[in-house]
Amino acid sequence: MARYKSILQLTGSLDGLVFYKLNGIPVVRKKSGFNKKDFKTKDNYARVRENSTEFGHCSKVGKMLRRAAFPFSNKSGDKFLYQSFAKLMTQIKDCDHFSDRGKRTVEVGLRTIEGKKMFHEFGFGNVNSIKYSLHSFLIDEKISLKINFTTEAEQVHLISIKPNYQQYTFEKNEEILPINNTLEFSFDKHFDSDDILYFVALIKGKDILAMGFVCDER
Repeated sequence: MARYKSILQLTGSLDGLVFYKLNGIPVVRKKSGFNKKDFKTKDNYARVRENSTEFGHCSKVGKMLRRAAFPFSNKSGDKFLYQSFAKLMTQIKDCDHFSDRGKRTVEVGLRTIEGKKMFHEFGFGNVNSIKYSLHSFLIDEKISLKINFTTEAEQVHLISIKPNYQQYTFEKNEEILPINNTLEFSFDKHFDSDDILYFVALIKGKDILAMGFVCDER
């Protein structure tokens, strides 16, 4: 890819070159020799097809979960959050040691100890990770959450997320409890499934003191 200066502002292809604008700057590159039919059918593209399928899956799951954590995910202060979150999804997908290449999923990766650990430790931009404020998170008949005594938060906000990894949709339930001289909280379970995901945010006024995904510690 190269920049070019010309009185003529070209777009499109000409003599094996492609002219277009990138962030408002005229650039030119050689035409790709990529062939869609070869990509779909030839054996030498098999690994590329596998990687492409898994990459698309991770991108869609990342978008789904960022939407599920809205509006908190939009307040991270990180304009490239979608990139770092897609990378996280890829790392979690790689924890799926049970499926064949090209068929590995975030869903299976999140069932592993290593996948859950990465999910819980992910930081949302400039906001403190919830892992530093959370003392314990246990799920039984109820959802039990305990935070550290050092928090200045006034509210604890829990989002329960039931993802559909085939349709890339989700159901969710949100519950907010005040922090009044207590650090232990009990929330109702709204979904009966082992694959429910949880997002916790600690709020003071309009400020988010900490947030992130959490996992059952047992």
